[in-house]
Amino acid sequence: METDMPKEMFFVPLKVEPMRVRRTYSGGEGIDRWHGQPNQYGKTRPEEWLASVTRAINPGFPEESDEGLSNVLWNGQKLQLKELIEKHPAEMLGQIHLREVGDTLGVLAKIIDSAERLSIQVHPDKSFSRKWFNSEYGKTECWYILDSSPVGEEQPYLLIGFRPGVTKEQWRRLYETQDIQGMIDCMHKITPQKGEVWLIEGGLPHAIGPGCFLMEIQEPTDYTMRTETTRSDGTSLPEQLIHQGAGEEGLLECFHYDTVTLTKLREKHCIPGQTIEFPGAGLWTELVGPKQTDCFSMAAARVNTRLHFPQQRGFAIAVVLKGRGRFEADGIHTEVAQGDQLFLPASMEDFSLLSDSNEEPLEILFCYPPKAQLSCPSDPAQKD
Repeated sequence: METDMPKEMFFVPLKVEPMRVRRTYSGGEGIDRWHGQPNQYGKTRPEEWLASVTRAINPGFPEESDEGLSNVLWNGQKLQLKELIEKHPAEMLGQIHLREVGDTLGVLAKIIDSAERLSIQVHPDKSFSRKWFNSEYGKTECWYILDSSPVGEEQPYLLIGFRPGVTKEQWRRLYETQDIQGMIDCMHKITPQKGEVWLIEGGLPHAIGPGCFLMEIQEPTDYTMRTETTRSDGTSLPEQLIHQGAGEEGLLECFHYDTVTLTKLREKHCIPGQTIEFPGAGLWTELVGPKQTDCFSMAAARVNTRLHFPQQRGFAIAVVLKGRGRFEADGIHTEVAQGDQLFLPASMEDFSLLSDSNEEPLEILFCYPPKAQLSCPSDPAQKD
């Protein structure tokens, strides 16, 4: 990649090529349809990683070079986002981010579409990651439910948190005997509702069930500890995918054995959005932010006509959930449509979002790294 890139590329949204990733579960047909490309991957790639600089960990699969690493599209070129950031950290990430977080994104965003239940799992918190993986990042994550639908006869659901009465000793016995139904019975089973936001902190047991189409934002690792040692088809999982090299004792230590009622679980982990309305122009909703976690922030814009944003503090990752429209930044128009993802460099100044339809608003989701200040639209929503 060229060391000296055109200056103008750091002042406009950079379109990012889709990065579809393999996992141990099946799904992804909903992502194909969302892109208007039915049957592109079928059920073989259930996740799309957005503007990612995180490598996927996929032992047991045929090797794919740079799986998980996104490419930026610029004037017909494909530039690896990770390399672009390494060569131009100040322009891409901003001086404040470099000082407070470092020269990496500090966040990973994904679209997930599940055709079956994912394995029962847990992610490390930061202290566990420091001890076992020599990493400053755990894998706290947050789900924004975009949609859900039955898969055959099975209704969509989420498994989150230990129910009252569950003990570490009981959980160990269930793991050692591979009593999967017993594990499921230890957890709260929740019907996902469109628009819900669930915060899944490190140490919290969970599993996404079938029929869930959601946006996930998380710390930038691929550390997943699983208590199921086989896939749904009965084949064995590589040990690396079960305990990430921490062994069985590390796996069981990763869980937080706090129990909670369903009411308390919702109070703590189902996050109510905070919405600002700009009459006639659109809406801005903070979905999760510093009040809930210091790991990331996420917000959504619904643009009926035009929303104007002041200069942002740092970078952002954006994905178009619905509609068509355009960014206006530095005098340049960038056309966007459903399924497009973009990296907004820290060097970008103020910008506007415009919807191209009077019938369907433009809906865009923004993902931010730790310590970011969300770039809320200004009032009034119109730029003179």
